[in-house]
Parts: sequence; C-alpha cells; structure tokens
Amino acid sequence: MKTVKDRIDPELVPAYPEKSAEVFALITKDIGAARAAGRERLDDVKSGQYPFGGTTELRTVPGLDADPEVPIVIYRDPKAVSPESVLVWLHGGGYVLGSAHDPWAFRYTPLMTVVSVEYRLAPEHRSPSAPRDACAVLEWLAANASELGLDRSRIVIGGPSGGGGVAAGAALLNRDRGGPPLRYQLLIYPMIDDTHETESGRLDLPPGLWTREVSLDAWSVYTEETGTSRYAAAARAENVQGLPPAYIMTGDLDLFRDECIQYASRLMAAGVPVDLAVFPGAPHGFDLLAPDAAVSRRAIDHQLNALRQVLI
Repeated sequence: MKTVKDRIDPELVPAYPEKSAEVFALITKDIGAARAAGRERLDDVKSGQYPFGGTTELRTVPGLDADPEVPIVIYRDPKAVSPESVLVWLHGGGYVLGSAHDPWAFRYTPLMTVVSVEYRLAPEHRSPSAPRDACAVLEWLAANASELGLDRSRIVIGGPSGGGGVAAGAALLNRDRGGPPLRYQLLIYPMIDDTHETESGRLDLPPGLWTREVSLDAWSVYTEETGTSRYAAAARAENVQGLPPAYIMTGDLDLFRDECIQYASRLMAAGVPVDLAVFPGAPHGFDLLAPDAAVSRRAIDHQLNALRQVLI
C-alpha cells in the first residue's frame, strides 16, 4: 500500500518542505518565533499569487458587550461582480498564526467585497474570543450596511483551516445570539474537531504537513480551559439546525478530511444545504500553498462557482 507521501499529487509536493515542521514545532514553545517564521514562510508562497488593484480601508468596529474593538481590513474591487455582497474573511493559521492582512482574501474580491477580520489569537486569547470577534463584525456590518454600500441579506462568512473553524463557530454563536441572517458559510478544510478521533485523524502524515501532533498542540492553547465549547470546535455542536447553507471543502489527504465530511453530513441531516467537495491527492492547505497546480485550480474554481451561484 502506498504511503501518504507517495499519494500526494506530484505538483503539490514542493509546497510542503520539511522545514515547515520546524515552524509548527514552535507553536507551544515560542509563539513569537512561530509567528515570525510563519510570516516568512507565507511571504514566500503568497508573493504575486493574487495581485489586488482595488481599495483597502482599515477600520475598527465595536466588540461584543465589553470585548475590545476589532480591527478589520475592507477590500473592494471596483469591477466586482456583486460589490454589495460581503465575505467576512477569517484568515487561517491554526488559531495561533496569521493576520487580517491576508492576500488570500483577494481570491474573492473579483466577486464581492471582502472584510478581513483581525480576530484575537491564542494562546493570548482562548476561545470564544475569536468567534466573538467575528460576530461583532457580522453585527456591525448588518447595522451599517446601507452606509457601507452593502446588502445585509448578502453576508457570507468563511475562511480556511483555523479561520474556517472560527467561521463555523461564529455561525453557531451568531445563530444562538439571534444575529443577522447569513447567506452562506465558506468552510475551506475547517479546523472543527479538537480530538481528531477519525481515520484521517490518524493518517501517517510526513513532516511539513499539518499533522495530528501539531494540531493537538494548537488546540491545547485555543480551547477553553473549562472545557471545549461548540464555538471552539463546531463538531461538538449538538444542534446544527438553523445554520446557513455551507460550502465545505477538503483534500483526501487532509488530517481534517473525515471531520469535515461528518460535519457536512450532520448539516445535511438537519436540513442545511451543503456543497461538499473532496479533492484527491491533496493535503491540508493545498490550494493556498500551490494555487497553480491542476488540482488547486479545480478547487479554486469550485469555490468561486459555489459563491457565484449563491450571490447571483
């Protein structure tokens, strides 16, 4: 039987150098160093991927209740197909890395306005800080939609990996708070299960990929100290009724594969429309790290087409 390493699409292999494992190993040892190394690593892979010629606006919005203000970055493309629609974008980074100044958000600007959220990161801020920040932005957008030139009935929330986990948790919190109706969830290999007690959760992943050990380290500093809530790990939600329609994407060599499929199945069983996509030969983050690979192009087109169907 082929190993996971042998099964990776050959076009994707260069995107996963073993030195990435050195960055991941720093998550629970030296978060500052991990973030610095992560920025350097991501600068290498992001450079020139999604050139953006639109406008960028920095703002802060009120936090929920007594929470601190939430910084956001608003990206607008004057040629966007549906500029009144808005994607609330939660960057990836396993809940501990990343920034709202995320060029991967530019993937969606030809379709819609993108509001990228500088949500609070662990370990400084455990859950539910991040989903609360996302909900603060949702509520602010809905209340100020007319002033911003946006349609409050066309709000989408989404993100990749840890950002997808924040998006899923925020969708649950928004529902429970009676927040504004959401048009869609865009969950790109979302990080939603803090146990990884699945077949894919035990894949023998080579160094350089997001492995079970690395992921559990990140979860250990993110989840609530009093016990993991559904807002931290959406897979723990007992009730998924009333959530917005969802797009869920993963690769078949992703640690998160089975939890994504299981969550999609639970949403469908609860009457929530779901577009589920699983791409072969693809580890975690494949479409971000190697966007020019054929499988990545298919995945990116699939995401964009799903959004077009929802917005147009």
